[in-house]
Amino acid sequence: MVCRRRSSRTQRRSIAGAAAWFVLSMAAAAAAQTVSDASLDATTYVTGLSSPTTMAFVSSNDVLVLQKDDGKVIHVASRTPRPTPALDVAVNNESERGLLGIAVNTEDPPAVFLYYTAVDDPDGNGGPDTGTPLGNRVYRYTWNAATGRLENGQLVLDLPVLSGPNHNGGVLLLGPTPTPGMATGGHVGDGSFLHVIIGDLNRNGQLQNAAGGAPPDDTGVILRVQQDGTPAAANPFVPYCSVTTAQTCPSGTGCPAGETCVDAVARYFAYGVRNSFGLTLDPLTGNLWDTENGPQFNDEVNLVLPGFNSGWTQLMGLDGRDPQGVADLFAMPGNASAYSDPEFSWLDTVAPTAILFPVGSTLGSAYDNVALVGDNNFGQIYRLPLTAPRTGFDLSAFTGLSDLVADSVTERNRVRLGTGFGAIADLKIGPDGAVYVVSISNGSIYRLTSKTPTSTPSATATPTRTPTITPAVCALDVDGDGEASVATDVVYIARHRLGLVAVPPSFRVLDPTIPSDAIIAANIDAIGDALDVDMNSIVDVATDVVYIARHHLGLVPVPPSFRVLDPSIPSDAVIAAAIAALCP
Repeated sequence: MVCRRRSSRTQRRSIAGAAAWFVLSMAAAAAAQTVSDASLDATTYVTGLSSPTTMAFVSSNDVLVLQKDDGKVIHVASRTPRPTPALDVAVNNESERGLLGIAVNTEDPPAVFLYYTAVDDPDGNGGPDTGTPLGNRVYRYTWNAATGRLENGQLVLDLPVLSGPNHNGGVLLLGPTPTPGMATGGHVGDGSFLHVIIGDLNRNGQLQNAAGGAPPDDTGVILRVQQDGTPAAANPFVPYCSVTTAQTCPSGTGCPAGETCVDAVARYFAYGVRNSFGLTLDPLTGNLWDTENGPQFNDEVNLVLPGFNSGWTQLMGLDGRDPQGVADLFAMPGNASAYSDPEFSWLDTVAPTAILFPVGSTLGSAYDNVALVGDNNFGQIYRLPLTAPRTGFDLSAFTGLSDLVADSVTERNRVRLGTGFGAIADLKIGPDGAVYVVSISNGSIYRLTSKTPTSTPSATATPTRTPTITPAVCALDVDGDGEASVATDVVYIARHRLGLVAVPPSFRVLDPTIPSDAIIAANIDAIGDALDVDMNSIVDVATDVVYIARHHLGLVPVPPSFRVLDPSIPSDAVIAAAIAALCP
């Protein structure tokens, strides 16, 4: 077994930028895009971009693409970049700084959130993209479809930028859309929470697990906030006093004389993150996942539960490969933090970037139960089959990967789906159900689809398929096809509760007999509060819908970790009975 090495601050400086998007020499040389699944097709969607970092659809034919170094938001209309950018902001583009992240909400017109390393721009013309960085900032804009412009920029978050210049993170993610009864702390925007990753900026404080270091300073964290930058409801950490750390100060005041309230932690969802270019929500469970870049070893894919401590700088990779254990990690006051091993890791760095759950995509049903991960260094896309409860990966079918670590090139390539994409910066599902791949090194966006959308694609390793049941009468059969399926009915319920359309567009390509969204929505609404199977007066995707899915997969209704977080959850037997009442 190969043991993981610890990393010192000196090591981190010497290898700074090993996973940087801008280090294009480390990325795979430009080559034809190929996929190992013969049922899939990779085509070029748009090219001629300059260092694109990420993308987002604002309509079925309109895409906004961020260019890292020049601060331009390119409007791609019907696969053609328009000559005038939707926005041009002044950025510091040294190392990993620049125009880095985008998220679009569901308002009409939609609000567009951008993360970038801002510099002074007195003329407001987006130039000259040099100068002293003012901060890593998140702004909210309004999309004007008539003019193709982003307007009315408003500051949401002002995050640190020094020392850097690398490990700025920059990924933005919105979701889930609140459902009736879900605690939000107030309705802002469309009500969904804004998740923001910022890396450690080469600092060495408490958020980097140096217990004697500087107090929390908004580095190496995943923030979860409302769309105005205020803390999201039910975040795991409560503000505490700077010396008397057992004393909380949720209102920001009330600490003993001479102490301050450490209130920044109220915005944190997780900490101990070295740097990340990948963040996503599983559309079925609502769980948050990230990718994390190690130094020259132990890149990670993580399930991020509330209060997650990712372990940096003391840990990268599996704790079992570290003789020191977790005793030297910084425990955030309040007992809400917890370390857990990565769900998958690479011993030698690949610099993982985007992560995506292609549920309902046009890739086909074989991809409903996998995660896709892109990398910077080799231009590859990895296909990682999920366990039945979707809280980890089942790689038992791949020789050498049952330990969930790719220890060699051979093991790494066993889960490779695609190659030749250059330095991959983003993966997204479009309104058409296709998977889009952003290549920062190639200046291109590629499109993955099934060659035959009505067929089921073959795969390198077939994940466990979702079993179905055929009851005589079942309230959960919301599409009325005579069976209650996790891959269809429960997905529809989850999407409806998240404020999305009931049926992913690709589902109707595969099965045009699916009834209309309005009919499915009406069937779901008719179930109403009966979906509250844990009987806590809230119908929640992350709990009730997960319990229903687990029950129909033949698992216990409640994942054990849920009871650790909330010991008031009723017994499995009680929840199972509530589900059986819906679907005998």
